[in-house]
Amino acid sequence: MSRYPQEYYYIPAYYTPAEYQTAQWQGVLGTLMGVAILVAMAAWAFSLVRKAIKGEEVKYPL
Repeated sequence: MSRYPQEYYYIPAYYTPAEYQTAQWQGVLGTLMGVAILVAMAAWAFSLVRKAIKGEEVKYPL
């Protein structure tokens, strides 16, 4: 039966503050990017709804 090298089983007892800070910033930036995309898509959708209510021709991208 083969096993992975011992390094793969290493679980550190603690993380350094730099590792926590890196993970925190990755989470913050990912969240901000997600919110920005959500806002952009909502603005696009509402502009289509506004055009439809005015009676203008609405072309969907599909």
